[in-house]
Amino acid sequence: MTTKRQIGLRVRAYRLERKLTQEQLAEMIDRSVETISNLERGVSVPNEATLHRLAATFEVSLEDLLAERRASGSKRPIEYFQATEILKQLDEKKLKLAYKVLKAIIES
Repeated sequence: MTTKRQIGLRVRAYRLERKLTQEQLAEMIDRSVETISNLERGVSVPNEATLHRLAATFEVSLEDLLAERRASGSKRPIEYFQATEILKQLDEKKLKLAYKVLKAIIES
């Protein structure tokens, strides 16, 4: 997974944990909804000013926002959001199989 995709997933994780919409976050950091969407999807990399605004809004350090590990302010590891992205790409048959595997893991 690319660095910009990782940053995007981390931004999404922080946003969702704070129960913010993309619109609300965009307004808070004085950016467009399109900017937030592109960032979260890994289409674009935020500039330095945007990174600082995001970190301030989420009350985390730039290091946490950019780190490849779980950010200290995040309740869920980045793998949670990576897994959801993978699941979105599966067809119905593979999704059912993934569900059975996950259920078996939980029940073991």
